Amino acid sequence: MNALVAPSTTRVAARVASPASRARRNPRAAAVGRSATRRSSIATASASASSSPSSSGDRGRRAVLSDAALAAILANVSVGTRAARAGDDKMVGAYLPEDATVPGFYDFTPDAKRTPALRADALGIYHIALPPTWKEAPVSNARSGNYCQPRCDEATTEVQFVDPTAGSVQIIIIPTTKLLIAKNEPSIEDVGELNGLINAISPSITGSVAVEPEEIVSAEEVKHEGKTYYAYELLTPFAEFGLHNVAKVSTSKNYVVIAALAASEKQWGKSEADCKKILDSFRVNV
Repeated sequence: MNALVAPSTTRVAARVASPASRARRNPRAAAVGRSATRRSSIATASASASSSPSSSGDRGRRAVLSDAALAAILANVSVGTRAARAGDDKMVGAYLPEDATVPGFYDFTPDAKRTPALRADALGIYHIALPPTWKEAPVSNARSGNYCQPRCDEATTEVQFVDPTAGSVQIIIIPTTKLLIAKNEPSIEDVGELNGLINAISPSITGSVAVEPEEIVSAEEVKHEGKTYYAYELLTPFAEFGLHNVAKVSTSKNYVVIAALAASEKQWGKSEADCKKILDSFRVNV
């Protein structure tokens, strides 16, 4: 095979003439070649001129425009980036603003038309901070008081958020008249003292019967901006909502307002720190 290929290669090589030889045989081809060389030189010079200082202003303007376009793109996709990080556009981390006081949490502060009680102006605005993976859950009309506000006589649920791996949290309101308080817009101290009030409100926290004294892990009074809150941690084996219940309680207008968080043993073991941050963030009349 090699013996057959080699002669063919030799013949091809022999037919390849040098440029000088081609020029001698064909003056016209030589002239065309020289013209092409001149055009190449002109193109090279033009390219060199485009990189000269006289064009640096254009490049600078292009760079500024590119930077501005990039900034606009980043601004427009920031919410989308948060949604992608959360992994689900129904998670609060995808649509709520970041909380100013609890790093990594997101601020839920409803507007005045958010719930029946707020729309009726029967309740002040409240606030709670949530981890990014929590989702708002629907509240039935029977629990929301949509059919009776602003004159509901029973406890109702404003909003509810859940995370299957961590627990659930509700904002619950109870008319102070149901607790036999006649004073208009009472403070939490007017409604009851720390260890006495839990007996009256614990069925709303647990979803079942009132707690027994031995089920109260802790009870403390805390103040935020001069307003008093009662904070409770409960261990309630017979509660409908969960074994671990933590709650923070105050008043707004003529309601006792409760942030109540429930978790199973497994959820509490995984998310106790976050659950307590959620409760710590709760504020009313913001």
